[in-house]
Amino acid sequence: MVSLWQLGGLALLYVLILFVIAWWGDRAERRGLRVVNNPWSYSLALGVYCTSWTFYGAVGEAAQRGWTYLPIYLGPIITVLFGAALVYKLVSVGKQHHITSIADFLAARYGKSRQLAVLVTLVAIIGVLPYIALQLKAVTLSFEHVLGADVSPPLDTALVVTALMALFTLLFGTRHIDATEHQSGLMLAVSFESFVKLVSFVIVGLFCLFGIYSGPFDLWNRVTTDATIRGLFEPTLFSQGFVTALLLSMLAIICLPRQFHVGVVENNDLRHLRSSRWVLPLYLLLFAVFVLPIVAAGLQMLPPGTKEDMFMLSLPMATGNHGLLLVSFIGGIAAATGMVIVSTIALAIMLTNEILLPAWVQYRIQGKEELSDLSGQLRFLRRLSIVLLLILAFLFHTIIDRIQGLAHLGLISFAAVAQFAPALLGGLYWHKGHRAGAFIGMIVGFVIWLYCLLLPLMLPDPAVDWLNLHGLLGLGVLRPHALFGIEGLDPLTHGVFWSLSLNLAAYIYFSRRSFREALDETQATRFVDTPTDWWREKMGHPLISTAELLQVCERGLGHPRARTLFFDYLERRQVPADLQLPAPLHLVRYVERLLAGAMGASTARIVMGSLLSKQNVRHDEMVRIMDEASQLIQFNHQLLRTTIETISQGICVVDRDLNVVAWNQAYVRMFEYPEGLIRLGRPIEEVYRYNAGRGFYDGDDLEEDVNKRVQLLREGHAHRFERELPNGVVVEVRGNPMEGGGFVSTYMDVTERKRDEIALRQINENLEQMVSERTRRLSELNAKLEQANEGKTRFLAAAGHDLMQPLNAAHLFVSSLGQRLSRKEEDFAYETEVLGHIDSSLQAAEQIISALLEISRLDTGTMPSHPAPVSLRPLMSQLGQEFGVLARDQALSLHLVAPDVEVRTDPTLLRRVLQNLLSNAVRYTDRGKVLFGCRRDGDWVRIEIWDTGPGIPEDQLTQVFREFLRLPQQGRRQVKGLGLGLAIADRICRLLEHPLTVRSWPDKGTVFSVSVPRIRSQTPMTAPVDVIEEPQRDIQGMRVFCVDNDAALLASLEALFRALGCEPVVAGSVGEAIEKAKNQPAPDLLVVDYQLDHGETGFQVIEALDGYWDDVVPAVLITADRRPEIRTMAEEMGVQFLQKPVNQDSLLAVLRAL
Repeated sequence: MVSLWQLGGLALLYVLILFVIAWWGDRAERRGLRVVNNPWSYSLALGVYCTSWTFYGAVGEAAQRGWTYLPIYLGPIITVLFGAALVYKLVSVGKQHHITSIADFLAARYGKSRQLAVLVTLVAIIGVLPYIALQLKAVTLSFEHVLGADVSPPLDTALVVTALMALFTLLFGTRHIDATEHQSGLMLAVSFESFVKLVSFVIVGLFCLFGIYSGPFDLWNRVTTDATIRGLFEPTLFSQGFVTALLLSMLAIICLPRQFHVGVVENNDLRHLRSSRWVLPLYLLLFAVFVLPIVAAGLQMLPPGTKEDMFMLSLPMATGNHGLLLVSFIGGIAAATGMVIVSTIALAIMLTNEILLPAWVQYRIQGKEELSDLSGQLRFLRRLSIVLLLILAFLFHTIIDRIQGLAHLGLISFAAVAQFAPALLGGLYWHKGHRAGAFIGMIVGFVIWLYCLLLPLMLPDPAVDWLNLHGLLGLGVLRPHALFGIEGLDPLTHGVFWSLSLNLAAYIYFSRRSFREALDETQATRFVDTPTDWWREKMGHPLISTAELLQVCERGLGHPRARTLFFDYLERRQVPADLQLPAPLHLVRYVERLLAGAMGASTARIVMGSLLSKQNVRHDEMVRIMDEASQLIQFNHQLLRTTIETISQGICVVDRDLNVVAWNQAYVRMFEYPEGLIRLGRPIEEVYRYNAGRGFYDGDDLEEDVNKRVQLLREGHAHRFERELPNGVVVEVRGNPMEGGGFVSTYMDVTERKRDEIALRQINENLEQMVSERTRRLSELNAKLEQANEGKTRFLAAAGHDLMQPLNAAHLFVSSLGQRLSRKEEDFAYETEVLGHIDSSLQAAEQIISALLEISRLDTGTMPSHPAPVSLRPLMSQLGQEFGVLARDQALSLHLVAPDVEVRTDPTLLRRVLQNLLSNAVRYTDRGKVLFGCRRDGDWVRIEIWDTGPGIPEDQLTQVFREFLRLPQQGRRQVKGLGLGLAIADRICRLLEHPLTVRSWPDKGTVFSVSVPRIRSQTPMTAPVDVIEEPQRDIQGMRVFCVDNDAALLASLEALFRALGCEPVVAGSVGEAIEKAKNQPAPDLLVVDYQLDHGETGFQVIEALDGYWDDVVPAVLITADRRPEIRTMAEEMGVQFLQKPVNQDSLLAVLRAL
């Protein structure tokens, strides 16, 4: 166990080491050693961002909420990597204006406003003090956790740490009065602290990774099997809290006073930013990565109830590793003290420079006292500020013990300093940003931050609950966590959203509404127009002034023209004409383009390069350059003249004064100008007036036409139009302004093109009329064809229904008569034979109609298919048994090969196909055998039916699937059939996408093959359902209630049921059925036709009669309508479904099943 004196001595030793490092850093800097002024020291000093929050609190946050710890590391990485131009500009502007703090920066940008500086200072102090108190709390917790509850230090740990930090800051933070003079020793100590806390954190992480676990793979395996840890680190990266913390962290890296002080005020060289772009992200990434093994080890090894924020200390204590415990403890001390020191210095500078010193100076002036020895007073006030700030932080620390978790308080401080962001970013990139907008926006955002975030943290829990329930002054719209009625956001996201949104809105609104003074314009230009190109930073040379840029422009272009172009450009871009200001980057590029137009790009680059690098060219060298430029200009002029004369288009160029300066002969010939009219310096207005006199313009007022064209050139608008001249020539005119003034116009003779366009337009119009007419006719034909097809479908359905009714009635009459004759004692053999022939003929007619209706449904796509996994063995076995009997009746043998294989198909439709094929094979084979089997073929199963029949000639193989086709049967027994079986099988196979093929050898036999998709996985299959034989019921005396609108069919049903010994009751409509039901007892069976008269249906009959009988009466629906939705509706109502034609056997089966 570590004793109090060991722990205290180690902490004191560490602080002494800091003193030594800071002292040595100051001495080394005075001797000219680059111990601080180097990229590594600067980049490590930026690591002051990592406080006890990132050392202890990030581990605790990850252990409690998973990935929500990540934004505090990810935010700065995003800003540094992707906001390089922003960071560079911020540092560059700060160095140019000798900025001492973020308050000084904002005040200088917005008209050097002292009120804004005071406001920024107060916001920073109120927002950062809880953050400093957080560090003191972290140190106290670490002492108490290591020593245990039984050991009580003789002095308050936080008080001792506060005193030591105050002493260190007073000694090394106030050595220089000029805040812009770099604190070399202090920054070296801060860099050392950043190094210590990183090494400490990494050592503990490596211990967990390789000491507790056996490496990354072992960690992964054990974590993935731990449900608690897996639940913590679910992929919820984009929750409200995550996005809010990410935004705050991105802003904090530039808005925190300590980060601004280290990154901007203490920057020695802009080139150090290049190294910090990868050092700082790597630094933060190491912290983020090693959080994970520490959290995993803490959750799996430490007992429940262990404080998650103290995992860094609890793990070494649990493993008995005292050395590692001390390393972790020192890392936490380094994280806390580094932040406290730098934050206190940054706040002290702001408090002194913006509040205390101005107040003191004002007091001395009002008392008419002499202002002497300001340096001594300034040092005293800065030291007083340091002590005062640390005392306030200590007092705040004493009242935040009830706040659980370090991360929550840190994010609230981040939200406070984020209120600087609108004014800071707008000040760098928006010319119109004004101090009124910055001041009001910051006040609005800060007040909302106080009310929504800090106040609930400070008040007792009952008061917070009441406030969240009722709102301030009882106003529901002023509830801190549901401001203006917006609910559904977590408290932090809610407060950040409203504070930053209203801050930004007020900043933009009041900036636009405020009057801009000359100082506002000047400061906006100094801050916004500062170049941010990295190539300037790499050169490491001072920026060029506007006066120097004007001078080089005058050398190249001549004094009058250069000044005119130069100041006109400044006026257009609204840049102040202050020659002492640094030249904006866009002005440098503009001057280079002007010089390139006069002397060539290479010469302009030499002149500009010498100016930017501050290497003055000798006089004779400049004369040589200018001579070469003059010769180049003359050569270019001659080259340009030759070039435009070779162009077939007419060209006319005017200068900024609208005088002709260049043209070619094509332009003169095109407009038939007289000799001498077009000359150098001729005002273009005179040329236009000459054209107007020749009738070139259409207007009545010629002077107005001329002025309109001159004004178009003067305004510099590009234009393009076509004009037909009096001589019939059509000219296309294109005009484009030149940079710096002037206009270039080109004239092209497009007469032939216009004629071709007119002819093409006429052809297109004729073609469009033809296409339109053909399209109309085609649409009419398609509509008629569609109507005919729909009429055909309706006709087939209606005809099928109407034909089926009388045939079905006749069939039932025959069955009824047959039943009666069979009961007579006389011999009616001849009559019975005749009835059998009649019955066979009726059945044949019904089969033809049913087959035709089925083909119609297949052709119109109204037959549904329901593919499902099916086992072939049961299906083929049933078919083999059924057709085996038929084969034996014809002295044939049927062989079945049915392996256990699974396919995907509609079992009902596939059974129908195989039935048709087997029926043909048995009927057309006189002797021999039929083979019914299947074989696997890759991803398919091929079902084959072989026979030893007569075979099919090769030239007729493609015709066997046609409707009503029956091949000749010479010399063989005549087989009855409709010639529709193969046609139906072929259509069903196409519906199921099962290829159907046929091969045949005359006088040897035929084989039909159906290929079905094979299923390899173990999927539940659809197999035929075994039929269970039930005892047959005596139907004598059963009461049957029949309803049908067809009188003949109704009479046949009545006759059949009487012949079977039943007692039928018949009705032709719903009304008649109801009348008869009133006087009849409940029947044993209700037989109803689906389609009745006047739009009535059988379902209506069943529902109407159900209310007259107490018992539930079984019902049968008979119909010739083959729509699947009718069968589905019958199944849903529990009604049996019989498809017409209905025969005696089907009705007997229904009666006996009751």
